Amino acid sequence: MSQNQPLLLSLADAAQLLSLTKQQLYELTRSRSRARQRVPLPYVRLGKRLCFRGESLERWVAELEASSEVR
Repeated sequence: MSQNQPLLLSLADAAQLLSLTKQQLYELTRSRSRARQRVPLPYVRLGKRLCFRGESLERWVAELEASSEVR
């Protein structure tokens, strides 16, 4: 982990990292949406807050790329 990178990203920061709106990212975390996803979005819930690890999001994107190449 980099010293100048936080361990967890907020919903807004993660949305910006992924070039999504906060609403689009929030929708990807909802249980109905997650059930339809081949590769579920990794996140942790701390109380009412949704948090994301930057490394996990990067792995998630790589897994999405790999799963789309298989088709």
